[in-house]
Amino acid sequence: MGYLRLSGLLPLLTRALGPVITYARDRLPERVLQFGSGMLLRALCDAAVDTANRAGTHAGRVAVVQSTAEGAARSSALNAQDGLFTLVERGLSGGAPLERVHLIGAISRALAADGQWNVVRDVAARPEIQMIVSNVSEAGFRIDAPFPGRLTDALHARFTRAPDAPPVFVIPTELVPDNGPRLAAMVDELASRQDRPQAFRDWLKARVRFCSSLVDRIVTAPPPDQHSALEAQLGYRDALLTVAEPYSLWAIEADPAELRAVFPIESSSVLFAPDISFYRERKLRLLNAVHTATAPLALLAGVRTVREATVHPMLAPFLKQLFEEIIPATDLPADDARAFADQVLERFANPWLDHEWRIIATNQEEKFRIRVVPLITRRAAPGLALAAATHLTFARAPFESLGEAARIPEFAEATKRWMAVLAQDGVEAALAHD
Repeated sequence: MGYLRLSGLLPLLTRALGPVITYARDRLPERVLQFGSGMLLRALCDAAVDTANRAGTHAGRVAVVQSTAEGAARSSALNAQDGLFTLVERGLSGGAPLERVHLIGAISRALAADGQWNVVRDVAARPEIQMIVSNVSEAGFRIDAPFPGRLTDALHARFTRAPDAPPVFVIPTELVPDNGPRLAAMVDELASRQDRPQAFRDWLKARVRFCSSLVDRIVTAPPPDQHSALEAQLGYRDALLTVAEPYSLWAIEADPAELRAVFPIESSSVLFAPDISFYRERKLRLLNAVHTATAPLALLAGVRTVREATVHPMLAPFLKQLFEEIIPATDLPADDARAFADQVLERFANPWLDHEWRIIATNQEEKFRIRVVPLITRRAAPGLALAAATHLTFARAPFESLGEAARIPEFAEATKRWMAVLAQDGVEAALAHD
Protein backbone atom coordinates (compact mmCIF):
# COMPACT_ATOMS: atom_id res chain seq x y z
CA MET A 1 0.00 0.00 0.00
CA GLY A 2 1.48 3.38 -1.04
CA TYR A 3 2.03 6.15 1.45
CA LEU A 4 -0.71 8.36 0.01
CA ARG A 5 -3.30 5.62 0.52
CA LEU A 6 -1.89 4.71 3.94
CA SER A 7 -1.78 8.33 5.12
CA GLY A 8 -5.43 8.73 4.19
CA LEU A 9 -6.28 5.89 6.56
CA LEU A 10 -4.29 7.23 9.49
CA PRO A 11 -6.06 9.62 11.87
CA LEU A 12 -4.73 13.15 12.32
CA LEU A 13 -2.95 13.77 15.59
CA THR A 14 -5.43 15.52 17.89
CA ARG A 15 -6.52 15.18 21.50
CA ALA A 16 -9.32 12.92 20.21
CA LEU A 17 -6.76 10.13 19.86
CA GLY A 18 -7.09 9.55 23.61
CA PRO A 19 -5.31 10.42 26.87
CA VAL A 20 -1.97 10.99 25.17
CA ILE A 21 -0.74 13.71 27.56
CA THR A 22 -0.18 12.80 31.19
CA TYR A 23 -0.98 16.25 32.61
CA ALA A 24 -4.15 18.33 32.49
CA ARG A 25 -3.22 20.72 29.69
CA ASP A 26 -6.40 22.76 29.75
CA ARG A 27 -6.02 23.56 33.44
CA LEU A 28 -2.64 25.20 32.93
CA PRO A 29 -2.57 28.93 32.08
CA GLU A 30 -0.73 30.34 29.11
CA ARG A 31 2.50 31.59 30.66
CA VAL A 32 4.77 31.83 27.61
CA LEU A 33 4.32 33.99 24.51
CA GLN A 34 6.54 32.56 21.79
CA PHE A 35 7.48 34.44 18.62
CA GLY A 36 8.22 31.70 16.13
CA SER A 37 6.79 28.28 15.33
CA GLY A 38 9.84 26.67 13.78
CA MET A 39 11.43 23.33 14.55
CA LEU A 40 14.11 24.65 16.89
CA LEU A 41 11.70 26.31 19.31
CA ARG A 42 9.40 23.30 19.17
CA ALA A 43 12.23 20.85 19.87
CA LEU A 44 13.84 22.98 22.57
CA CYS A 45 11.59 25.53 24.32
CA ASP A 46 8.26 23.74 23.90
CA ALA A 47 9.79 20.35 24.68
CA ALA A 48 11.37 21.79 27.85
CA VAL A 49 8.05 23.26 29.01
CA ASP A 50 6.34 19.95 28.28
CA THR A 51 8.95 18.02 30.28
CA ALA A 52 8.50 20.38 33.22
CA ASN A 53 4.72 20.00 33.09
CA ARG A 54 5.03 16.22 33.10
CA ALA A 55 7.26 16.50 36.16
CA GLY A 56 4.52 18.42 37.97
CA THR A 57 6.17 21.85 38.09
CA HIS A 58 3.23 23.56 36.30
CA ALA A 59 5.38 25.56 33.88
CA GLY A 60 2.22 26.46 31.94
CA ARG A 61 1.40 26.50 28.25
CA VAL A 62 2.82 28.32 25.24
CA ALA A 63 0.90 30.66 22.93
CA VAL A 64 2.75 30.73 19.61
CA VAL A 65 2.87 33.80 17.35
CA GLN A 66 3.40 33.10 13.66
CA SER A 67 5.08 36.16 12.19
CA THR A 68 5.94 35.19 8.60
CA ALA A 69 4.12 33.91 5.55
CA GLU A 70 6.37 30.84 5.59
CA GLY A 71 5.06 29.96 9.03
CA ALA A 72 1.37 30.06 8.09
CA ALA A 73 1.21 26.34 7.32
CA ARG A 74 2.84 25.51 10.65
CA SER A 75 0.41 27.64 12.65
CA SER A 76 -2.55 26.13 10.82
CA ALA A 77 -1.22 22.65 11.54
CA LEU A 78 -0.70 23.48 15.22
CA ASN A 79 -4.31 24.59 15.58
CA ALA A 80 -5.64 21.64 13.59
CA GLN A 81 -3.65 19.27 15.84
CA ASP A 82 -4.76 20.94 19.10
CA GLY A 83 -1.21 22.20 19.65
CA LEU A 84 0.21 18.66 19.66
CA PHE A 85 3.25 17.44 17.75
CA THR A 86 5.65 14.52 17.88
CA LEU A 87 9.34 14.91 18.67
CA VAL A 88 11.59 12.03 17.63
CA GLU A 89 15.11 12.06 19.04
CA ARG A 90 17.53 10.02 16.94
CA GLY A 91 21.28 9.93 17.10
CA LEU A 92 24.44 8.41 18.43
CA SER A 93 25.52 8.26 22.06
CA GLY A 94 29.02 6.97 22.56
CA GLY A 95 28.81 5.46 19.09
CA ALA A 96 25.61 3.52 19.89
CA PRO A 97 22.25 4.34 18.27
CA LEU A 98 19.62 6.02 20.44
CA GLU A 99 15.97 6.74 19.66
CA ARG A 100 13.23 8.29 21.82
CA VAL A 101 9.71 9.43 20.88
CA HIS A 102 7.84 12.19 22.76
CA LEU A 103 4.37 13.64 22.24
CA ILE A 104 4.65 17.35 23.09
CA GLY A 105 1.56 19.06 24.49
CA ALA A 106 2.87 22.37 25.83
CA ILE A 107 1.46 24.55 23.02
CA SER A 108 -2.06 25.89 23.55
CA ARG A 109 -2.65 27.63 20.21
CA ALA A 110 -1.05 29.51 17.35
CA LEU A 111 -1.85 33.13 16.46
CA ALA A 112 -1.07 34.97 13.22
CA ALA A 113 0.69 38.29 13.80
CA ASP A 114 -0.79 39.90 10.67
CA GLY A 115 -4.42 38.94 11.18
CA GLN A 116 -4.67 38.51 14.96
CA TRP A 117 -2.38 41.17 16.36
CA ASN A 118 -5.03 42.50 18.75
CA VAL A 119 -5.30 39.00 20.22
CA VAL A 120 -1.51 38.84 20.60
CA ARG A 121 -1.59 42.16 22.45
CA ASP A 122 -4.33 40.82 24.72
CA VAL A 123 -2.21 37.77 25.55
CA ALA A 124 0.90 39.89 26.22
CA ALA A 125 -1.06 42.05 28.67
CA ARG A 126 -2.22 39.14 30.81
CA PRO A 127 -0.45 39.09 34.20
CA GLU A 128 0.05 35.31 34.02
CA ILE A 129 2.25 35.73 30.94
CA GLN A 130 5.74 36.02 32.40
CA MET A 131 7.91 34.70 29.57
CA ILE A 132 8.36 35.95 26.00
CA VAL A 133 10.60 33.77 23.83
CA SER A 134 11.74 34.46 20.27
CA ASN A 135 13.55 32.84 17.40
CA VAL A 136 13.35 35.00 14.29
CA SER A 137 16.82 34.22 12.83
CA GLU A 138 19.81 36.54 12.71
CA ALA A 139 18.28 38.36 9.72
CA GLY A 140 15.10 39.15 11.66
CA PHE A 141 17.01 40.29 14.73
CA ARG A 142 17.45 43.87 13.50
CA ILE A 143 15.77 47.08 14.51
CA ASP A 144 14.33 47.54 11.00
CA ALA A 145 12.85 44.02 10.93
CA PRO A 146 9.24 43.40 12.02
CA PHE A 147 9.90 41.50 15.27
CA PRO A 148 11.44 44.25 17.47
CA GLY A 149 8.59 46.60 16.57
CA ARG A 150 5.98 43.97 17.33
CA LEU A 151 7.63 43.14 20.63
CA THR A 152 7.72 46.85 21.58
CA ASP A 153 4.02 47.17 20.81
CA ALA A 154 3.14 44.02 22.78
CA LEU A 155 5.08 45.28 25.78
CA HIS A 156 3.38 48.65 25.49
CA ALA A 157 0.02 46.88 25.64
CA ARG A 158 1.13 45.24 28.89
CA PHE A 159 2.32 48.59 30.24
CA THR A 160 -1.00 50.24 29.35
CA ARG A 161 -3.34 47.54 30.61
CA ALA A 162 -1.42 45.82 33.43
CA PRO A 163 1.45 48.07 34.55
CA ASP A 164 1.58 46.40 37.97
CA ALA A 165 1.66 42.85 36.59
CA PRO A 166 4.62 40.69 37.61
CA PRO A 167 7.88 41.27 35.73
CA VAL A 168 8.07 39.61 32.33
CA PHE A 169 11.22 37.83 31.15
CA VAL A 170 12.11 38.27 27.46
CA ILE A 171 14.40 35.48 26.25
CA PRO A 172 15.66 35.71 22.66
CA THR A 173 17.24 32.52 21.28
CA GLU A 174 18.71 33.96 18.08
CA LEU A 175 22.38 33.08 17.69
CA VAL A 176 23.60 36.64 18.18
CA PRO A 177 26.14 37.62 20.87
CA ASP A 178 24.52 39.30 23.89
CA ASN A 179 21.10 38.84 22.33
CA GLY A 180 19.32 39.94 25.52
CA PRO A 181 20.90 43.40 25.90
CA ARG A 182 20.81 43.92 22.13
CA LEU A 183 17.07 43.28 22.02
CA ALA A 184 16.56 45.54 25.05
CA ALA A 185 18.42 48.34 23.25
CA MET A 186 16.29 47.89 20.12
CA VAL A 187 13.05 48.04 22.10
CA ASP A 188 14.21 51.14 23.97
CA GLU A 189 15.23 52.84 20.73
CA LEU A 190 11.92 51.99 19.07
CA ALA A 191 10.01 53.30 22.09
CA SER A 192 11.90 56.55 21.69
CA ARG A 193 11.30 56.77 17.92
CA GLN A 194 7.59 56.06 18.36
CA ASP A 195 7.26 58.86 20.92
CA ARG A 196 6.10 56.48 23.60
CA PRO A 197 5.89 58.19 27.00
CA GLN A 198 8.97 58.24 29.19
CA ALA A 199 6.92 56.33 31.76
CA PHE A 200 6.86 53.37 29.34
CA ARG A 201 10.63 53.40 28.96
CA ASP A 202 11.02 53.58 32.73
CA TRP A 203 8.58 50.67 33.06
CA LEU A 204 10.65 48.64 30.59
CA LYS A 205 13.72 49.04 32.79
CA ALA A 206 11.82 48.20 35.96
CA ARG A 207 9.43 45.44 34.85
CA VAL A 208 11.05 43.67 31.90
CA ARG A 209 14.07 41.37 32.18
CA PHE A 210 15.88 40.87 28.89
CA CYS A 211 17.90 37.66 29.25
CA SER A 212 20.56 36.46 26.85
CA SER A 213 20.29 32.80 25.97
CA LEU A 214 22.11 30.15 23.97
CA VAL A 215 20.41 27.24 22.22
CA ASP A 216 22.20 24.18 20.91
CA ARG A 217 20.31 21.42 19.17
CA ILE A 218 20.39 20.15 15.59
CA VAL A 219 16.83 19.78 14.34
CA THR A 220 15.67 18.82 10.85
CA ALA A 221 12.46 18.12 8.99
CA PRO A 222 12.45 14.43 8.06
CA PRO A 223 12.49 13.75 4.30
CA PRO A 224 9.19 12.46 2.87
CA ASP A 225 10.14 8.78 3.02
CA GLN A 226 11.22 9.02 6.67
CA HIS A 227 8.17 11.11 7.51
CA SER A 228 5.80 8.53 6.06
CA ALA A 229 7.62 5.64 7.74
CA LEU A 230 7.50 7.39 11.12
CA GLU A 231 3.80 8.16 10.75
CA ALA A 232 3.10 4.51 9.93
CA GLN A 233 5.06 3.52 13.03
CA LEU A 234 3.20 6.06 15.21
CA GLY A 235 -0.23 5.24 13.81
CA TYR A 236 -1.28 8.83 13.06
CA ARG A 237 -0.55 11.73 10.73
CA ASP A 238 1.51 14.61 12.11
CA ALA A 239 2.27 17.57 9.83
CA LEU A 240 4.68 18.91 12.46
CA LEU A 241 6.62 15.72 13.10
CA THR A 242 10.07 16.89 14.19
CA VAL A 243 13.34 14.94 14.25
CA ALA A 244 16.13 16.14 16.53
CA GLU A 245 19.40 14.82 17.84
CA PRO A 246 19.41 13.57 21.46
CA TYR A 247 21.79 16.38 22.51
CA SER A 248 20.06 19.51 23.75
CA LEU A 249 21.20 22.62 25.60
CA TRP A 250 19.38 25.85 26.46
CA ALA A 251 21.46 28.16 28.64
CA ILE A 252 19.65 31.26 29.94
CA GLU A 253 21.51 34.17 31.52
CA ALA A 254 19.59 35.50 34.52
CA ASP A 255 19.44 35.48 38.27
CA PRO A 256 18.78 31.72 38.65
CA ALA A 257 16.56 32.07 41.72
CA GLU A 258 14.45 34.84 40.18
CA LEU A 259 13.95 32.98 36.90
CA ARG A 260 13.38 29.65 38.63
CA ALA A 261 10.47 31.14 40.57
CA VAL A 262 8.49 31.95 37.42
CA PHE A 263 9.83 29.51 34.81
CA PRO A 264 10.52 26.17 36.53
CA ILE A 265 11.97 24.26 33.57
CA GLU A 266 15.55 23.61 34.71
CA SER A 267 16.91 20.19 33.81
CA SER A 268 20.09 18.55 32.61
CA SER A 269 19.57 20.33 29.27
CA VAL A 270 18.14 23.68 30.50
CA LEU A 271 20.58 25.75 32.53
CA PHE A 272 20.05 29.03 34.38
CA ALA A 273 23.27 30.92 35.13
CA PRO A 274 24.34 34.51 35.85
CA ASP A 275 26.91 34.25 33.02
CA ILE A 276 26.56 31.98 29.97
CA SER A 277 29.55 33.28 28.01
CA PHE A 278 31.35 29.93 28.26
CA TYR A 279 28.46 28.01 26.69
CA ARG A 280 27.94 30.68 24.03
CA GLU A 281 31.59 30.79 23.00
CA ARG A 282 31.90 27.01 22.95
CA LYS A 283 28.91 26.53 20.69
CA LEU A 284 29.45 29.59 18.50
CA ARG A 285 33.06 28.69 17.69
CA LEU A 286 33.14 24.89 17.81
CA LEU A 287 29.84 24.14 16.10
CA ASN A 288 28.41 27.17 14.31
CA ALA A 289 31.71 28.56 13.04
CA VAL A 290 32.68 25.11 11.74
CA HIS A 291 29.30 24.84 9.99
CA THR A 292 29.65 28.28 8.41
CA ALA A 293 33.30 27.80 7.42
CA THR A 294 32.56 24.46 5.75
CA ALA A 295 29.19 25.07 4.08
CA PRO A 296 30.47 26.83 0.91
CA LEU A 297 33.25 24.27 0.49
CA ALA A 298 30.80 21.37 0.82
CA LEU A 299 28.26 22.91 -1.55
CA LEU A 300 30.88 23.70 -4.17
CA ALA A 301 32.10 20.10 -3.85
CA GLY A 302 28.56 18.79 -4.42
CA VAL A 303 28.16 17.36 -0.90
CA ARG A 304 24.55 17.72 0.29
CA THR A 305 24.53 16.94 4.03
CA VAL A 306 26.77 17.34 7.06
CA ARG A 307 26.71 13.60 7.61
CA GLU A 308 28.08 12.99 4.11
CA ALA A 309 30.90 15.45 4.79
CA THR A 310 32.06 13.41 7.81
CA VAL A 311 32.90 10.46 5.52
CA HIS A 312 34.05 12.43 2.46
CA PRO A 313 37.69 11.62 1.66
CA MET A 314 38.70 15.29 1.59
CA LEU A 315 36.06 17.15 3.61
CA ALA A 316 36.37 14.87 6.66
CA PRO A 317 40.08 15.74 7.16
CA PHE A 318 39.23 19.41 6.51
CA LEU A 319 36.65 19.36 9.33
CA LYS A 320 39.22 17.95 11.75
CA GLN A 321 41.78 20.54 10.61
CA LEU A 322 39.29 23.32 11.31
CA PHE A 323 38.86 22.16 14.90
CA GLU A 324 42.63 22.09 15.37
CA GLU A 325 42.89 25.66 14.06
CA ILE A 326 39.87 27.07 15.88
CA ILE A 327 40.49 25.71 19.39
CA PRO A 328 43.71 27.75 19.92
CA ALA A 329 41.87 30.85 18.65
CA THR A 330 39.40 30.69 21.54
CA ASP A 331 39.72 31.25 25.27
CA LEU A 332 38.15 27.88 26.00
CA PRO A 333 40.07 25.39 28.17
CA ALA A 334 41.84 23.13 25.68
CA ASP A 335 40.74 19.82 27.18
CA ASP A 336 37.10 20.87 27.39
CA ALA A 337 37.20 22.26 23.86
CA ARG A 338 38.64 19.07 22.41
CA ALA A 339 36.09 16.93 24.23
CA PHE A 340 33.28 19.12 22.90
CA ALA A 341 34.79 18.99 19.39
CA ASP A 342 34.80 15.18 19.51
CA GLN A 343 31.15 15.28 20.60
CA VAL A 344 30.31 17.66 17.75
CA LEU A 345 31.91 15.33 15.21
CA GLU A 346 29.73 12.48 16.52
CA ARG A 347 26.69 14.76 16.25
CA PHE A 348 27.67 15.66 12.68
CA ALA A 349 27.84 11.95 11.82
CA ASN A 350 24.28 11.29 13.06
CA PRO A 351 22.92 8.76 10.52
CA TRP A 352 19.30 9.87 11.00
CA LEU A 353 19.61 13.61 10.43
CA ASP A 354 19.69 15.09 6.94
CA HIS A 355 21.22 18.42 7.93
CA GLU A 356 21.66 20.13 4.58
CA TRP A 357 24.52 22.52 3.84
CA ARG A 358 22.22 24.70 1.69
CA ILE A 359 20.13 25.47 4.78
CA ILE A 360 23.20 26.08 6.92
CA ALA A 361 24.45 28.52 4.26
CA THR A 362 21.38 30.76 4.62
CA ASN A 363 22.53 34.33 5.42
CA GLN A 364 26.07 33.08 4.81
CA GLU A 365 27.77 36.47 4.61
CA GLU A 366 26.40 37.73 7.94
CA LYS A 367 27.09 34.40 9.65
CA PHE A 368 30.69 34.34 8.41
CA ARG A 369 31.26 37.85 9.74
CA ILE A 370 29.88 36.99 13.19
CA ARG A 371 31.12 33.44 13.62
CA VAL A 372 34.37 33.02 11.68
CA VAL A 373 36.05 36.40 11.18
CA PRO A 374 36.76 36.89 14.93
CA LEU A 375 38.64 33.58 14.89
CA ILE A 376 40.73 34.63 11.90
CA THR A 377 41.73 37.88 13.55
CA ARG A 378 42.98 35.94 16.57
CA ARG A 379 44.79 33.18 14.67
CA ALA A 380 44.94 33.24 10.89
CA ALA A 381 45.53 29.67 9.67
CA PRO A 382 45.59 27.76 6.35
CA GLY A 383 42.23 26.00 6.73
CA LEU A 384 40.50 29.25 7.64
CA ALA A 385 42.09 30.93 4.60
CA LEU A 386 40.61 28.23 2.34
CA ALA A 387 37.29 28.63 4.14
CA ALA A 388 37.40 32.40 3.54
CA ALA A 389 38.22 31.91 -0.13
CA THR A 390 35.34 29.51 -0.73
CA HIS A 391 33.03 31.76 1.29
CA LEU A 392 33.88 34.78 -0.89
CA THR A 393 33.51 32.67 -4.06
CA PHE A 394 30.21 31.13 -3.00
CA ALA A 395 28.63 34.32 -1.61
CA ARG A 396 30.12 36.50 -4.38
CA ALA A 397 31.08 38.85 -1.62
CA PRO A 398 33.78 41.54 -1.90
CA PHE A 399 37.10 40.84 -0.22
CA GLU A 400 36.51 43.81 2.08
CA SER A 401 33.52 41.99 3.59
CA LEU A 402 36.06 40.02 5.64
CA GLY A 403 36.52 43.19 7.67
CA GLU A 404 39.55 43.18 9.93
CA ALA A 405 40.65 39.80 8.57
CA ALA A 406 41.12 41.35 5.11
CA ARG A 407 43.76 43.65 6.58
CA ILE A 408 46.01 40.83 7.82
CA PRO A 409 48.65 40.72 5.03
CA GLU A 410 49.62 37.04 5.18
CA PHE A 411 46.04 35.86 5.55
CA ALA A 412 44.85 38.11 2.71
CA GLU A 413 47.59 36.78 0.45
CA ALA A 414 46.78 33.16 1.28
CA THR A 415 43.05 33.71 0.76
CA LYS A 416 43.62 35.29 -2.65
CA ARG A 417 45.85 32.36 -3.66
CA TRP A 418 43.05 29.94 -2.75
CA MET A 419 40.55 32.04 -4.70
CA ALA A 420 42.77 31.77 -7.76
CA VAL A 421 42.98 27.98 -7.36
CA LEU A 422 39.19 27.78 -7.00
CA ALA A 423 38.65 29.92 -10.10
CA GLN A 424 41.08 27.94 -12.22
CA ASP A 425 40.94 24.35 -10.98
CA GLY A 426 37.81 24.08 -8.80
CA VAL A 427 37.11 23.07 -5.23
CA GLU A 428 38.36 19.49 -5.49
CA ALA A 429 41.76 20.72 -6.59
CA ALA A 430 41.78 23.15 -3.66
CA LEU A 431 40.94 20.38 -1.21
CA ALA A 432 43.62 18.17 -2.74
CA HIS A 433 46.19 20.95 -2.22
CA ASP A 434 45.06 21.67 1.34
